[in-house]
Amino acid sequence: MTARQTFQKLLHRDACTAAAPIFDPLSARIADMQGWEVSKLSGSFGKFANLAVPDGVNLSNMSDLVDLCQRINRMSDSCLIVDADDGGGNALNVARTVRELEAAGVCAIEIEDNSVPQSFGQAARRHALMLSEEEQVGKLRAAVAARRDPDTVIVARTSALSELPRDEALRRLKSYSQTGAQALMFPELPNGAGDFADIISSTDLPIFALGLAPEVIRDEALLASAKVRIRFLPHLPYRMAVKAIADAYDCLRGLESVDTLLAESAPDGLLRKLDRTDEMKAWQDRFVR
Repeated sequence: MTARQTFQKLLHRDACTAAAPIFDPLSARIADMQGWEVSKLSGSFGKFANLAVPDGVNLSNMSDLVDLCQRINRMSDSCLIVDADDGGGNALNVARTVRELEAAGVCAIEIEDNSVPQSFGQAARRHALMLSEEEQVGKLRAAVAARRDPDTVIVARTSALSELPRDEALRRLKSYSQTGAQALMFPELPNGAGDFADIISSTDLPIFALGLAPEVIRDEALLASAKVRIRFLPHLPYRMAVKAIADAYDCLRGLESVDTLLAESAPDGLLRKLDRTDEMKAWQDRFVR
């Protein structure tokens, strides 16, 4: 069974699956080793970790994202969901983005209904530059049509509930649900679980959501009834990794407490498992003559 076929099963089972918040091949490999079924590459943290650029302005391109996804999928067998921002531009750009990410092995591709700011300060909020409903519907239809593999999931990511009047937002949910997209993703729910009723009234699609409260996560019956199939988690791994690296460099510069930090670092056994040393040796013994 391919990763996409596995993801289709997760999408349609009556349960909510947590996605590991990854940001590069190393984090993806660790999540895979720990048995996470699904991983999520956030657009912002992918840019932070691999390009060292901010998310609040357009400083990356589709090729950057495709290259990163290829490297991640070489290291991980889990189902990869990717935040493709606005898909790279208009419907033609979106079609190419989908083809390229599909070729890189991505299982699900999020296309959001806002534009990436072209300059700092252009919008008070990162996702406030909403596209017209007509344009976004066209982009989602193009994304669906561009797929070569019907198991590739096109996800309509929307900030409409936060940025638009409620009646207009719900009309968008209905429109997006008729494009052939297979899921809706909400980066935030302004009313928390209180938004579920409106969402259910507007779409039959599975829901991906970020920032669910602990009491909502524990209510399996509520999540099932709302068709919340994927929940995204805070990017603590990236934040913790940055702090650990900064602390290590401070320590090495001062040549103080090295032994203490060494005791807190990853043991050799874990490092060798990460880089697949034993697996490579087995392949060498099997094939190298």
